[in-house]
Amino acid sequence: MKTEKLHLVWAHPRTDSFTAQVVREMQDQAAQQGITVSNLDLYSSNFDPVLAAHDEPDWNNPKKQYSEDIHRLYAAIEESDTIVMVFPVWWFSFPAMMKGYLDRVWTNGLAYGEGSSLKGKKFRYVALVGGTESGFGKYGWENHMRDYVVRMMNYLTVEDTRIDFLYNTLGMEEEISASHYQQLLAQARGIVTALQS
Repeated sequence: MKTEKLHLVWAHPRTDSFTAQVVREMQDQAAQQGITVSNLDLYSSNFDPVLAAHDEPDWNNPKKQYSEDIHRLYAAIEESDTIVMVFPVWWFSFPAMMKGYLDRVWTNGLAYGEGSSLKGKKFRYVALVGGTESGFGKYGWENHMRDYVVRMMNYLTVEDTRIDFLYNTLGMEEEISASHYQQLLAQARGIVTALQS
């Protein structure tokens, strides 16, 4: 199934970050391919990642009415056939803002359980790693994140899931050139291009 409506969800506190640049490249690539794109910047939108007691899932009530913002944010997922999550890897995982989005919006009766509407959608994760591929893989972090994401999406009945890593975004372990960043941006654009195959 070719992508027609893509929803980008991303997390970084700075709009001039490389994460933001990756998002812009992917959005532009999608537009060039005739894909309709919506964009959720979790920081700029002032998303609250804290799960309050009134929004805690009720396992006995899959039709529970959550806060208005949860239903609004989930509706953007329902309206799209492909969801792309873009984020820097902090402490070998999602940033707290992204994890809060998953905790609050992907909830019982919406993303899973009775009434779930995610089956048949494509999900792509684009993880920006500050260090090198060898450094990240040395302790199994790539396999850990890939396994975590795939199993999480399997629980949500999503079969078409992939996580891509953009490595050495900070040059922490070795010097990098401007051409390296261009290669990373090309990799990001390629993720969008592959959605049409």
